[in-house]
Amino acid sequence: MDVAAPRGQTAVRLEVTFQSDGHVHSYEDGAQLYRCTYTGPASTRLAPHISGRCARLPDGDFTIEVFHHTTEPTVDKILASGELWSGPYNLAGTAKLDNVSHTYFTTLPKIIDEDDLRRIAMSSGGQIAFQTTSDRSHEEALDLPVYRSFTADRTATLAFHVPCGIAAPAHLLFHPYVDPNPAYYEVVGSEIVRVAMSPGATLRFVDMSISPLQSALKRFDYVVEGNASTVAGLEAPMREDTTSQVAHLEKLDQGLDLFEFWRKNQNSDQHSGRSFEARQMQPPA
Repeated sequence: MDVAAPRGQTAVRLEVTFQSDGHVHSYEDGAQLYRCTYTGPASTRLAPHISGRCARLPDGDFTIEVFHHTTEPTVDKILASGELWSGPYNLAGTAKLDNVSHTYFTTLPKIIDEDDLRRIAMSSGGQIAFQTTSDRSHEEALDLPVYRSFTADRTATLAFHVPCGIAAPAHLLFHPYVDPNPAYYEVVGSEIVRVAMSPGATLRFVDMSISPLQSALKRFDYVVEGNASTVAGLEAPMREDTTSQVAHLEKLDQGLDLFEFWRKNQNSDQHSGRSFEARQMQPPA
């Protein structure tokens, strides 16, 4: 696993090991939490590559400290209301989703410059550039339209504690094998944390700790998995309107861990024939 702190220019490759007897917590969406050990390159300090702070909850879950950036006049209104509004926009901020809203946070404690805006899928120019991964002699480029915003719109910061169990799973980019480098998966928007909710729902908090109504949360059985060798694949996770490039989420209950599931189903097709609720886009206005 390659990890880097927010704004990190160089990632560190860690080897993470976990075992079946290290199970700590099962989440409502089927995810599972395990104790693990990790090792990094010799003589490399890992502290500079840590993203932020977390705290253990009584049920075994963790909260992570993340940030909501807004303007000064809005801060008092948010604190007085005790809730954050969700919005219908997709990850790129350019189209509205019909069957889900999101409340957005980020691991960045402050929005400083244009690079920070791009890290949270925004840009003062209204687009972000991407490049394909392949073994072609010339790669293709994508100028992706995103929500137009400015650092002046993000001058005030509120820090919140969000339980990991309510954070929406991140979309993925699949980078194919290109000799001599192996294939790998990239987390899309790694400095963005979203909570998916029913359309129009609000996210309550008490003493800056997020405490949502479980009935207000929205969960999908898949994430978008874009193929980074194509322009369409690069665009898919940010647009979120694809049902052809997906990775299904296997819902493991309390009595089944991922090791048992793999041993039972190894090297078999777990993709074909699945039905699921897809994200739906509102028609353009």
